[in-house]
Amino acid sequence: MIKSKLSIKKGMPYPLGATACKSGINFAAVVYEREDSGWVLYDKKNPEEQIRIPFEESYFVGNICCIYIDNIHADRYEYLFYSGERYFADPYAKEIIGTGSFGLKPQDPTKGIRAGIPSGSFDWEDDEPLRIPYEDSVFYCMHVRGFTQNKKSGVKQKGTFLGVVEKLPYLKDLGIRNLELMPVYEFAEWPEERETTVPQETMAYAVAHFMDKPASDSENAREKRINYWGYKKACYFAPKAAYARRGKAIEDCKTLVRECHKSGIEVILQFYFPEDCKPGYILEVLRYWVLEYHIDGFHLMGTKIPLTLLATEPLFGNTKLIYYDFPYDEIYQGTEIPGYRNLASANDLFLKDARKYVKGDENMLGRMLQHVSGNSLKHGNLHYITNYCGFTLLDLVSYDRKHNEANGEDNRDGTDDNYSWNCGTEGPSRKAALRRLRKKQMKNAMTLVVLSQGTPFLTAGDEDGNSQLGNNNPYCQDNEIGWKDWQTTALAKEQYAFVKELLRFRREHAVFRKKGMAQNTDPKSCGFPEISFHSEEAFQLNTAGYNRHMAILYAGAYGDGNGNTDQDIYVIYNMHWISHRFALPKLENGYQWKLVMDTQEEDSFGVDCWKEDYTLAQGRSIQILVSEKQTEANTTSGQQAQ
Repeated sequence: MIKSKLSIKKGMPYPLGATACKSGINFAAVVYEREDSGWVLYDKKNPEEQIRIPFEESYFVGNICCIYIDNIHADRYEYLFYSGERYFADPYAKEIIGTGSFGLKPQDPTKGIRAGIPSGSFDWEDDEPLRIPYEDSVFYCMHVRGFTQNKKSGVKQKGTFLGVVEKLPYLKDLGIRNLELMPVYEFAEWPEERETTVPQETMAYAVAHFMDKPASDSENAREKRINYWGYKKACYFAPKAAYARRGKAIEDCKTLVRECHKSGIEVILQFYFPEDCKPGYILEVLRYWVLEYHIDGFHLMGTKIPLTLLATEPLFGNTKLIYYDFPYDEIYQGTEIPGYRNLASANDLFLKDARKYVKGDENMLGRMLQHVSGNSLKHGNLHYITNYCGFTLLDLVSYDRKHNEANGEDNRDGTDDNYSWNCGTEGPSRKAALRRLRKKQMKNAMTLVVLSQGTPFLTAGDEDGNSQLGNNNPYCQDNEIGWKDWQTTALAKEQYAFVKELLRFRREHAVFRKKGMAQNTDPKSCGFPEISFHSEEAFQLNTAGYNRHMAILYAGAYGDGNGNTDQDIYVIYNMHWISHRFALPKLENGYQWKLVMDTQEEDSFGVDCWKEDYTLAQGRSIQILVSEKQTEANTTSGQQAQ
């Protein structure tokens, strides 16, 4: 077939890309170099036959060339752009065909890879975005392939969107409300050619991963490694075919979103945009995923994201936008408070401080007090102690230094600033005392994340002791190192049970879900300030640099600030290696303190004893006490417990 046999006329400039219509296909492309370039169509019934359609001046509206081809069926055709003898994919392509299985290095990266023209419909079953407030959110970050690829995952569709769907009961049971997915757009696992430009600056939370500029003596080694994570320029409109059944990428990705929503779980997508992505393009990408895939939010990565443009886009008013930090004063003028807090900061400030505090560094109390009590009416704050880049939670308490030898870069890649402590021995150990200490430290770290005022952010596998063998930069590890290990060890069961119960405790207590900043005052005259800080003596906080212990009292009468009241809750943090005796604030008549959690105990939420005047917090442990009505029975047991 040649171009003259097609019924071609001027089309519509929007939407960009190829759009299947009732009787034909509309093509619209942003074009800056018009000479000897255009579209090339492939008939699936005659795959070797090419139909070239040049970019002609009569088809232009501004810099958009748009045509409408009548009386052809979208299902029958695929397409690419051509420029001379070079072929490449449309950056607005909604589907990429021919990429094959994940990690399969093609002999010719361009052969057989084309853009599809989706024409099918999808039954959303009246689906709507969930709009879960940040104060009620619990994030869980995962790699779609790595989450279920391990043979012990027990799913049928390993390493895919539908594999994640099979695990939704697990996530719901754990208490997850927001699923954050590492890149699921169509990215190349292997470079077509050596890239000549790389970002010169990286986000603080993405130190030394695949998109960073490598050291000159390791460039060749890195080019030979698979791009497992996906942080590079990509076909942003198309879901990754390797994460789906053959030819079903769009359907499977939408199915994941729909089924997540049925389970009460939002879907947040990570998007990395390099410096050469134009602001308008980034805006159109995100608009498309909101409208076409019902996505609840985006975690944005890159150094030139048009933050104010995105934050003030009316379509995103109920869509979560997460970045290292936003220019909030520029976005919200004066005392303006958004009706729905859709913006959030996600940076390493909490990670660094919490890691230092858990391992017992000096001069950390003041900084931790800000994290556990602070919040903003204008935006959310995501708090995490691990992330996809860096140590897992188990590795954080098992290694003092990175062990990235498997990456093939002589252990030069990845950050050296881990703020970790191996508890006395580097790597795995059979010593019972050391293993108990590591379990306790994992619980301490998770408690800081979950009970801080902000949004807890968990990394897949931390809920059951997943390890990467000390690798803090597994950007190229498409194997057991980079996959979640669905283990059933005693450690895994204990850690999972603890995290599940901790998230339940947070969910049931309003004082940990404050929308704004808690105040150290008592305007309601309920007897306690909304929040107060303590050391061994009640209401006497000692923040001397050598102190590593503190207690926080949350007054239940103030609840979450939205009318939901709670019990009084007293949380004791003792990151010192010796025990400390804490006096308990005196409750009103008829009430008594009940100890409900102690990370010193193997069954941490199994403790259930009454306290009157004081409690003893063992070294490197956290306790939670709640106020309950006093009875004759618990008065007797309380006296015995002292």
